[in-house]
Amino acid sequence: MKKIVFICFAQLFIMCGSTKMTNTDKDNFQIRDDFKSASENYTNSFLKAKNAFDEDKSVIILTQGFKGEKVIVKQNGKTIYSEYPITNLKKQYAGSFSFTNTSDVTIYDEHTEKDVLLKSKKISDYKYIYIMKESSNEKAPYKVTLSNTLRPLY
Repeated sequence: MKKIVFICFAQLFIMCGSTKMTNTDKDNFQIRDDFKSASENYTNSFLKAKNAFDEDKSVIILTQGFKGEKVIVKQNGKTIYSEYPITNLKKQYAGSFSFTNTSDVTIYDEHTEKDVLLKSKKISDYKYIYIMKESSNEKAPYKVTLSNTLRPLY
C-alpha cells in the first residue's frame, strides 16, 4: 500500500514539474462578466468613440500597473497602438483602443521587454479585453480578462 501511494505521489510530481509556463497560459487569462457594468448610454458612447460597434471589433482596456512605459501593440505586423499609458489610480484606467479581433495581437512593454500574445481564436468572442500589468510576476507580466461587460471607467 505504501509503495502505491509513493508511486502516485512520484508520478504527480513528475507531471507537475514537466509543464512549462508561458505568457499565454490559462493562469494569465480569465473570463469575467460578474462585475458592475457601465450604463447602456455610457457603453454606447464609449463604443462609438472607439469605433468598435462592429462584431469584428473589440476594445483593449489598459487598467492597473502602467507607469508611463512605452507600450506597443501590433497586429499583422503593423503598429496599432504606441503610447506611454499611466494608470489613474482612482479609476484604475490607463487607456483604451479598438482593434479587429479576427487576427492575433501582441502587446509589448519596452521597459520590461515582456509581451503577451492575444490569439484571435481566444479573444474573438469578447468585446472587452482588460489588460493589467503585474510587474511583480516575472513569468506572467500581464493579467488578461476577457469580458462582454464594460465596467465603468469614470
